[in-house]
This record gives sequence, structure tokens and C-alpha cells, in this order.
Amino acid sequence: MVERELGCRIRILREARGVTQADFARAVFVARQTVSNWECGRTLPDVESLKLIAGYFGITVDELLDADAQRMVDETADARHTLIMWICAGVIYFLELIFEALVDSLPISALSFSDRQGARLVLILLRLAAMTWYFVWAFRAGKIRRDRDLTSALEVVSFIEGRRPGAPLPDTVFYRWVLPYFSFWWTAFLVIVCVSLIVLFAWTGAA
Repeated sequence: MVERELGCRIRILREARGVTQADFARAVFVARQTVSNWECGRTLPDVESLKLIAGYFGITVDELLDADAQRMVDETADARHTLIMWICAGVIYFLELIFEALVDSLPISALSFSDRQGARLVLILLRLAAMTWYFVWAFRAGKIRRDRDLTSALEVVSFIEGRRPGAPLPDTVFYRWVLPYFSFWWTAFLVIVCVSLIVLFAWTGAA
């Protein structure tokens, strides 16, 4: 495994220099637990951390990594970036839809017909831009999820955070109750938003 080989290499270099995990962690601007995760093969350092590690030990990144490991790190970094962009694009697309619904609920009697048509055109263009951006990243993210067998929100977030498959997860509310039941929470959130918009439309219509 690349993670274990790289982690072993980092541990050997650190021990050869005679520094503790805590001192090494401070030198490369990470937590001590992060260094422990590296050395145990639980996670891989990101690109910036690799540069700091190599600089600390006075070697190049290529010397720290072999060719296959370097390629895998680069591919993993690109995959994480794609998944993050997919999530961001989804959030922006969803917020645009809510914004459009809120604008539609506002009274527009004071606007002329041409002004209303202009506002509608702007909203349509915003929706198309947000939708296109989202589906481009969704297509790329879908390929990554299939290639890496990331079938759930928990697996996607764990991969983005650099956790090794099967590694123990933090015992937090987010990991125990939010991510494993993400579909339920997402559906509940959408229902709440839809009901709120319906009530808002009804209230503005009555006014």
C-alpha cells in the first residue's frame, strides 16, 4: 500500500532526525494526530504537506515519493478537488433556486411589463449558468465515485478528508448521525424549504 510505504518512510526520516511527532507536526503546520495518521498509513499527506515534509528533511518530493506514489497522490488530489467543486456547485444551484422562488414571491405590481420580463430573463440566465456548472461537476464527480466505489455521503466525505477505506471514523454527531442518514436529512430539509415557500407564496398572495 502506498499509504503504508510513505508513512514508514516519513517515520524513518523523523526518527533518524531524532524529533518527536509533536515537534515534527509543528514544523510542517499540522496536528500531531495527523502525523500519526500518516505514519500508520491511515491517510496520505496532501501536496502542500508533501512539499513541507520534503523541505524539512532536505530532500525533494520525488525522493520522498516514488513515481507511482507521486502519480497516485496527484490523482487523489484532483479527485478530491472535483468532489469539493461538485458539492459547492450543488449548494450554489440550490441557493439560486431558492433566490428565484423568493423573487417570484415578491409583489411586482409596481414594475412595468418590460421590467418584469427583464428580471425574468436575468433569473433564467442565472439558473442556466448555475445548472450547467452543477451538471458539469456532477458528471465528473459521478465518474470518480464509480471508479472509487464511493456510494454514500459518508464515503465521499471520508475520501475528501483523506481517510483510508475501513479506517476508524471520529465518534462525533456528524459522523454518527448526519452522514449515515444524509438522504433522510436532505429530504427533510427539502420538505421544510418547500413548505416554507408555499406558505410564503400564500401569505404574499393574500396580502
